[in-house]
Amino acid sequence: MKLGPPTKYAGLMPYARRQLAGLTAILALSLMVAAAGGLQPWPLKVLVDYGVERQPVPPWLQAAFEALLLPRSPRAIVLVAAVGSICVFAVTNALQAALDWRWTVVGRRMMNDLAADLFHHYQRQSLLRHRQTSVGDALSRIGTDSWSIQQFTSALMIGPIRNALTLAVLGVAGWQLSPSMTRLSLALAPLLGFSSWFFGRKLKAQARRMRETQSRLTSFVQQTLTAIPVVQAFSREDFNRRRFEVLAGEATEQSQQRAVVDSAYGMATGIIVTAGMAIVLFAGGRQVLSGALSVGGLLVFISYIRSLQGAAEGLLSTYGALKPVEASLERVLEVLDGRDRLPERPDAVPLPPIPPAGGRRLSFEHVTFGYDPDRPVLTDINLEVLPGQSVALVGETGAGKSTLISLIPRFFDPVRGRVAIDGVDLGDVRLASAREQVALVLQEPFILPIPIAENIAYGRPDATRHEIEEAARAACAHDFILRLPCGYDTVVGERGTTLSGGEKQRLAIARAFLKNVPILILDEPSSALDIETERQLLEALRRLMVGRTTLIIGHRLSTVCGADEIVVLHQGTIVERGTHERLLERRGMYYAFYAVQAAAGSPEFVA
Repeated sequence: MKLGPPTKYAGLMPYARRQLAGLTAILALSLMVAAAGGLQPWPLKVLVDYGVERQPVPPWLQAAFEALLLPRSPRAIVLVAAVGSICVFAVTNALQAALDWRWTVVGRRMMNDLAADLFHHYQRQSLLRHRQTSVGDALSRIGTDSWSIQQFTSALMIGPIRNALTLAVLGVAGWQLSPSMTRLSLALAPLLGFSSWFFGRKLKAQARRMRETQSRLTSFVQQTLTAIPVVQAFSREDFNRRRFEVLAGEATEQSQQRAVVDSAYGMATGIIVTAGMAIVLFAGGRQVLSGALSVGGLLVFISYIRSLQGAAEGLLSTYGALKPVEASLERVLEVLDGRDRLPERPDAVPLPPIPPAGGRRLSFEHVTFGYDPDRPVLTDINLEVLPGQSVALVGETGAGKSTLISLIPRFFDPVRGRVAIDGVDLGDVRLASAREQVALVLQEPFILPIPIAENIAYGRPDATRHEIEEAARAACAHDFILRLPCGYDTVVGERGTTLSGGEKQRLAIARAFLKNVPILILDEPSSALDIETERQLLEALRRLMVGRTTLIIGHRLSTVCGADEIVVLHQGTIVERGTHERLLERRGMYYAFYAVQAAAGSPEFVA
């Protein structure tokens, strides 16, 4: 069974309910705007019927003259009509301004709430999902598609009620003037509804295609600017310009197709409304000639007809009004309703307290994992790391080293087997509890465009300045930080572009020092450091690793040879394990790596 909009988009209703007070005010203002709009043509009726045609003045107008102490002369009637027109205009526009302001505030709040939830969902999506989607697409959904909540609320809730109020107010007023002409004006509304239904499907399909082409363009720009050093190094500027022009051309073509559909829709609607106006003018003219309707009454009715037909069209075209925005709504709901987060069991528990001896025991039991289920990256891994023990992972590129350590903070779940901390399966542990036990220093340090101190304290926002500086000293970062323009308060560029590679790496290491947790993961921690800084760093790391479970991925021999155990991975399986000396004695794969390094005379361990 296909769900209709009210059910299909039920997940968006909470955003409207949070703004119930504001939406109620919008409806009240809409009623007042409709009432004020109904009064706008009446000064003209007063002028024509009672000032020009000299028809008998009705009791309500006589009472107004008496209250204002004015004579009932043609000049006074002209004056009252002019002043009344100004007053009605001022009140109507003041109410409309208040309505627009309130709708802007409510719409922005709903959009902000939705964008915040989208951002929150993206942060909690699995890394596997992030690998499959572009940053540009996420930015497009958060920054652009989130506006659809305002359009959705307007089309499904506010719009129909406002149109119904307009129909009620102007319908009653028009009925008082001429019941037959009111019926005639509304008789064409079904044609407007059919036009909306017919074009609505086309508008939805076109809107989705347009959003997708715009998303591809945004993604391309984001990816290109992120990789600007590579772009310039390989002189790909002209190629990227041509690619941009192709994508921009596709977006322009989709916009043109949307404009054609919009124009056809507008033309069909215009023909129906114009035909209705012609019919009403013909019927109204005959009534004026027969004396059944005054000239002023006809002018009032002509003023009403567009509002009446517009309100009727809006009420009947709710379906069509939703169609163009459905593409954005569906892109939003794909994220909100997605099941791309790593599952957390309802009965998940926090990890037990750290044992008195300190450290955590980490174990991989028959672990198999692959980003694609049919292509395993790790196969039947069995590994145990005791508290206080350090294990180095080595192997050629693609052996599965980084994938293996990604299972510890539960970025991914194994396809088979389990990863456990102190014997507790991570699948049974709260995600936050598991990740609170781990500090990472990745191969590519992620430095945020915030002050240096906040970067170091990213894992411990409550850390004192003294603790931050101690962590920086331990990571050999304190001296270079003091040389920066504002020291620890210096704001670095995006992704740390104002720092050298070694400086960024030391800040990432300082962040791990400050977090002070029982499990430490180091992914090539010294890859960007010079020999002297590396020597100082390794001394600090040895102090840090005491009593902590540590896994190291290293390309430098100095980083891995001091580990309690070295594990050699090849094509996702463990092929060797032991100490540095014992592995050299075996003359296996580890020895081959060592021989390559020795032959090259390089201080780095080649992997």
